[in-house]
Amino acid sequence: MISILIPSFQNNCLLLIKTLHEQAVLCEIPFEIIVGEDGPVPVFELDNEFAYVRIETSPTNSGRAANRNRLAEMAQYPYLLFIDADAEIFNPEFLKNYIAYADDVDVVCGGTAYLYEPPVEEDKRLRWKYGIHREQLSSAERNQRPFDSFSAFNFLIRKERFEKIRFSEEISRYGHEDTLLGQELKKSGASVLHIDNPAFHTGIDDTVTFLAKTREGVENLDELMKSKSDFDSSGVKVLRYFRFLKRFGLQKLMAKMYQNFHVKWEKQLSRRGGPLWLFDLYKLTYLFFIKKAGRKPAG
Repeated sequence: MISILIPSFQNNCLLLIKTLHEQAVLCEIPFEIIVGEDGPVPVFELDNEFAYVRIETSPTNSGRAANRNRLAEMAQYPYLLFIDADAEIFNPEFLKNYIAYADDVDVVCGGTAYLYEPPVEEDKRLRWKYGIHREQLSSAERNQRPFDSFSAFNFLIRKERFEKIRFSEEISRYGHEDTLLGQELKKSGASVLHIDNPAFHTGIDDTVTFLAKTREGVENLDELMKSKSDFDSSGVKVLRYFRFLKRFGLQKLMAKMYQNFHVKWEKQLSRRGGPLWLFDLYKLTYLFFIKKAGRKPAG
């Protein structure tokens, strides 16, 4: 019935596999668990206790979208549950909850959650704070804008529906492959339901890594706007602000702000997480900067 697909890049996800395997066995359904390691060597080995579980490696680092598509191609069952390798499941009925809705809609999104206590490491608090305040949303909030709220972190989709859209492999780096898939789901007429069935994101990046990924995501948005004439920017917050400020001719000012202050801002954001408004400003001014300069800053 269900193929559980775990895209991974150098993650030890044995605990996640164990949790999902135990739940699938209890559900008494046909299942498989496939870990897609986006590289030639996984960082862990499977125990013999796990039936119907395997690791599939890749000779090269193909990127997040291609890795997910490869997993879907290998899946044998009609329902695909994608869950990222740096997730943990604490609800003993997590899989059962998904199965209950599988026949009702094309896509079921369970949501993302974060541990209540902030990380001990100060340099991980920005990512945690962003997750708590921006990603940890109730199903009621997400269902108000079901396609804009789509996240690839934790979702169930009919295989026949996924095969019609797939993740765009034009996006090879980090960021916004799920934004684009959400738009493709909307255009294809898919039915999407958000439920309160979260996976906990416990593999939290430090601030340096998170900001680097944020810049990559902004660069991806810039490329999507250039390459896809039908890309809908209305559901992306940073693009809404970009369009608004552009109307007032503030492109040069915003680009200059990034150029002059980004190093200072990065230091501020590294201190106990920094304020999220500053993170938003950092991201927005970076978009203006790359639009104006046509390049990334040195360092």
